Amino acid sequence: MGLIGPEEMAAAFDTLEKARTVVIATHIDPDGDAVGSALGLAGLLSKRGKEVAVYDRDPVPYNYKFLPGAETVSDRLPESCDLLCLLDCSSRERAGEKLAAWRGAAKSLCIDHHLTAATEADINLIYPEASATGELIYELALALDPDFGADVAVNLYTAILTDTGSFRYSNASPAAFAAAGDLVRRGVNPWDVTQQVYESHPLARIKLLALVLETLEISPSGQAASVTVTREMFAATGSNSEFTDGMINYPRSIAGVEVAFMVRETGDNEYKISFRSRGRVNVAELAAEYGGGGHHNAAGCRMRGTLAEINRRVFSLIEERLGSAS
Repeated sequence: MGLIGPEEMAAAFDTLEKARTVVIATHIDPDGDAVGSALGLAGLLSKRGKEVAVYDRDPVPYNYKFLPGAETVSDRLPESCDLLCLLDCSSRERAGEKLAAWRGAAKSLCIDHHLTAATEADINLIYPEASATGELIYELALALDPDFGADVAVNLYTAILTDTGSFRYSNASPAAFAAAGDLVRRGVNPWDVTQQVYESHPLARIKLLALVLETLEISPSGQAASVTVTREMFAATGSNSEFTDGMINYPRSIAGVEVAFMVRETGDNEYKISFRSRGRVNVAELAAEYGGGGHHNAAGCRMRGTLAEINRRVFSLIEERLGSAS
């Protein structure tokens, strides 16, 4: 039995069947779940004769360009469509200002697995229990086209693989493993996907990582750690924000660290904060205080101020929560 209830599944199925033109959109700075889910759904709908456009404000990251259909992702929106499918985020704002301002869709469907209070779509399939949005698209795929093939399968496998940290995180549920097993039976080669996602990095990423690790800070208690990424580092290494994926896992991997965060400069006195927790601290609640969100163990938000101010503030917030959690 899947997560999506029969009534919700029927409503989504009916809405997708009736739509002739569909725009699939996901959040800015897309990750593997966002890209894989969007392309997986696009493949399913295209096979059913729908006219599908996949939108993202930002380009597909280099390590996901191997995914079937990745070349179709665009930052252009049509004048109108029958249905907007918002994936891996529950508000248009998370997909950027352009989509937030766009009013071309006659109807909207949201599919997401993040804790959120935003339910602005006409139909909302929001299940925080899911390991990934890709797991929910997998359930939908079984209803839309039970015989879907390898192209859809590799997209959905990549979505689940990356959002479970290669099945290492606490969200790696029995359902996630079962879905992955079925996707492998449909033609996915796990080693090929692993090489493309994790072992095909450009030299610029390694040079950037070297600079980022030099910024490592650990709190006096040894339970919180941070790294920083600046625009100057990007310029020095010929890299950009997509090269930072996974770097937060380095401070989190230190023995004794309960919460890690990465501060990435996005503008003058503007920073994106990514949090990772081992479980004692709900970082989604912490991020929500600054307009962000996510999961218990992985979340993010944006802050303004100097780098020194933000580091002091975040370390203080984490230590406060660690104290109350002990």
